[in-house]
Amino acid sequence: MNGEQKTVLPGAGYDVAVAGGGVAGIAAALAARRAGAGKVLLIERAYALGGLATLGLIAIYLPLCDGRGRQVSFGIAEELLRLAVRHGSKDPLPDAWLGQGAPQMRTKTRFQARYDPNVFAILAEQLLLAEGVELLYGTLVCDVRRAGSRVTALVVENKAGRSAIPVRAVVDATGDA
Repeated sequence: MNGEQKTVLPGAGYDVAVAGGGVAGIAAALAARRAGAGKVLLIERAYALGGLATLGLIAIYLPLCDGRGRQVSFGIAEELLRLAVRHGSKDPLPDAWLGQGAPQMRTKTRFQARYDPNVFAILAEQLLLAEGVELLYGTLVCDVRRAGSRVTALVVENKAGRSAIPVRAVVDATGDA
């Protein structure tokens, strides 16, 4: 590496850039688009989405409930659980949580599911693309450009070299900052 740094041309920037394509990064990118961000970029160092939930083979979507019969996670968290089991779950989703199960039925089973990590990675990519999120695989965020305390660009590196991507907002969902 000769230290050469390409700059992405103005207009090629993003309203929101999300670093990290695990479940948190997927949720952040979806939330940004749905909240009205025009251009959203998700940057992932691996070549598949999902992080530990897919590439790490931790293929259980942990409980969305408190163990006392109350659901505590809704919205995108529940949407991603249902996406993960769209084509079948290794365990059936508990009936008590799929409809209007009585609270006493819900205390006997947790709202969780085991899923196929490969299928989930593909479905998550399809969902993000359908929502208009751009994906950049095999890429590391290695530095930032700032104006005062504000991040104005992410410096990324991949097999194409090093470049800077102009951004208006950044979400760090890498898990290691």
